[in-house]
Amino acid sequence: MIAVSVIIPVYNAEKHLNKSIESLLNQTLVDCEFIFISDGSTDNSVEIISEYQKKDARIHLIHQENQGVSAARNKGIATAKGEFIGFLDADDFIDSNFFQTLFEIAQKENVEIVSSHFFKEFNSNSEIVKAKFPLNVPLDNDFINQNIIPQFIKDSSLNSCWNKLFKASLVKEIQFPVGVPLGEDGIFNLQAFNKTNTTFFADYCGYHYIEVEGSATRNAAQKDYFKRALEVYDFDYQKLISFDLDKSKMEQWKSIRLMESVVSYIYLYLQPSSGLSFFERIKYVKHMISHPIVQKVIHQYFHEISSGKSKYQQNILNCIRNQSIFKLIVMHQYSQFRNK
Repeated sequence: MIAVSVIIPVYNAEKHLNKSIESLLNQTLVDCEFIFISDGSTDNSVEIISEYQKKDARIHLIHQENQGVSAARNKGIATAKGEFIGFLDADDFIDSNFFQTLFEIAQKENVEIVSSHFFKEFNSNSEIVKAKFPLNVPLDNDFINQNIIPQFIKDSSLNSCWNKLFKASLVKEIQFPVGVPLGEDGIFNLQAFNKTNTTFFADYCGYHYIEVEGSATRNAAQKDYFKRALEVYDFDYQKLISFDLDKSKMEQWKSIRLMESVVSYIYLYLQPSSGLSFFERIKYVKHMISHPIVQKVIHQYFHEISSGKSKYQQNILNCIRNQSIFKLIVMHQYSQFRNK
């Protein structure tokens, strides 16, 4: 019997792929299958996977035309034969006991979703991203509905699917949304947590998420990140949830998430970018902070949005509320100088 099916979408990942595959083959949980979906790769990724496939029969390689990560994961779910399903991004790697730890917890606690902390790594820096939920105890349907699902709506930091293990029978009928450029993990997770009655957040960290240097900055010229943030704000979460959500609270959660996105994009667009001039970047930031929806939510929910923030972060939010582009630039430059 296959305990865990691991789904790995691959698109031109030759730079990191060897380390990723080696971390899979070194898993202490032997009863696994590793499903690689080449999403139209044009580099040497397929050749690398094929060489490993000759050495280990647990590796399966599926080819498809480039359709995006959601379509690749959906194909992997449909193919998976394991009792549980896990995910790995081809740029990342995992500790040798990662899937054994999560699988044993799922069996012992009789839960359908197990979630872990993860390492967020950038160059030589590493931080542990943790969930803000009770650890090492099974959480029931009431807790999921009252705490976890709202957290997914107002905060994208825990939306990843790859630091979790899912009961296959739970997610076989769930689809990652195809054609959504950002946030596909969050939509998938909302559906999965809405369907389950039991989950478990482990005080354990074994997944290494590698943040590729400059990738977001390079994409800033090509992707309208703020437009996508507005689409997330307008998204009808109720259609994914089987119980009625409080509309006023939903509006508050969505507003908090929108402003978190706006603040991060201000930082992104004030950075030197290969595709945008200084004046183009300033114009984009001005467009964000003066947008009617941004101004509406920051005035209506300023207390909730600024709660728990540092003095610096509160000053940034005040600049947005007052549409003070010059002060934002000065504060960003000071922050850059201070952190050198």
